[in-house]
Amino acid sequence: MNQIASQNAPSPKVVVPHFVFGSLTWLVVSLLILFNPTAFTQHFFNPLLLSITHLLALGWMTMVIFGALYQLIPVIMEVKLYSERFALFSFVLLGFGSVLLAYSFWQFSFHSILFVGATFVVVAVVFFVTNVLITAYSSKKKNIERIFIITASIWLLFTVLAGLTLAINFAFPFMKTSNLELLKLHAHAGIVGWFIQLIIGVSSKLLPMFMVSHNLKTKKLTYAYFLINIGLIFGIISLFIQWKSGVIISVIMVVLGIFSYLSFIFKAYKKRVKKRLDIGMKQSALSFVVLVIPLFLILSLVFNFELINNLTLPLSVAYGSTIFIGFISSLIMGQTYKTLPFIIWLKVYRGRIGKVKLPLPKDLFAEKVAVAQLWLFAIGFLLLLTGISSTTNCLVSTGGTVLFLSVALYNYNVLKIIFHKPKKT
Repeated sequence: MNQIASQNAPSPKVVVPHFVFGSLTWLVVSLLILFNPTAFTQHFFNPLLLSITHLLALGWMTMVIFGALYQLIPVIMEVKLYSERFALFSFVLLGFGSVLLAYSFWQFSFHSILFVGATFVVVAVVFFVTNVLITAYSSKKKNIERIFIITASIWLLFTVLAGLTLAINFAFPFMKTSNLELLKLHAHAGIVGWFIQLIIGVSSKLLPMFMVSHNLKTKKLTYAYFLINIGLIFGIISLFIQWKSGVIISVIMVVLGIFSYLSFIFKAYKKRVKKRLDIGMKQSALSFVVLVIPLFLILSLVFNFELINNLTLPLSVAYGSTIFIGFISSLIMGQTYKTLPFIIWLKVYRGRIGKVKLPLPKDLFAEKVAVAQLWLFAIGFLLLLTGISSTTNCLVSTGGTVLFLSVALYNYNVLKIIFHKPKKT
């Protein structure tokens, strides 16, 4: 854990606001799920789901990932972040942009507010990508994790530019390819290119470190990198020209790449010195188990098996929901308990280390609350997924209620960590 306290780490004032904004946005999203179950039981191209998805992807997941990366890039690349000012600009623009985009989609209005929000997001990403690329260029560390992070950042820029182009095409049609296919292109560039690759790059460094796993070979990560990127590029071209066989080939390549990465993580788990998993690692482990579900769902959808012909639409929504909520959100929540307490602990106790008896970073949050949050999350997600797959609004709403309780407990712990004060002696 001491590696997270790298001397190159930025000020907590840069990192912490991302966790606060992201966590509160996640709470709002869980409320939207609770009160709008129909968003998940109709065609995925509907205003409510578009709004919820963009708020989830940008205001919660990307926001927290940005904050965590500013702390972790110095660890992975062994160099100082290029610009804390760029990071703050990016935070403000991404926050405003995600809210404006969500509001516009909710109203299904493709006018000025949408384009202002989209522009804010694009500029925020430009600041972020510039920060990452310049930082990476100054680093002498040439590991596979660094390559994944750089590539993921470039895919993020492509994703938001594709999204802006799609919004323009909605308002002023100029492309022959259907908006539905363009939406799939935009979504998978973000899911696979940005989120999955970023997670691979960071987790392949952090998870072995947290589990104390040594002497891991990275050949499987190299296989994963080429399979995922070649498959994704091939898939985007195939979607654009509407070549179904090309889409199938690309999906198979990406799935094989992800399984290669999962094989690396499983190897790290088997070789771990730290046998007992803490609450953060337990929630992270749950997310990797859940990841298997969308991998099988996407294979079923692209091969269009007769048994699921009548279930194509609900399974499509289930596929996206499992990735965004079951995998990425769960992983972020789990890793919050591994990174945020140490960041705050170091800020509060930096001058007292070695002088007096200090609490451990894990003492900064309520573990029983975290355990309850994990169980509620697992139950809520299972109910939500069942409701989506069966198009049952009542089940979706019930799942949303349980998820809301889980996210509320998560927010409680996040705020407890951030506002931690040392006991007076």
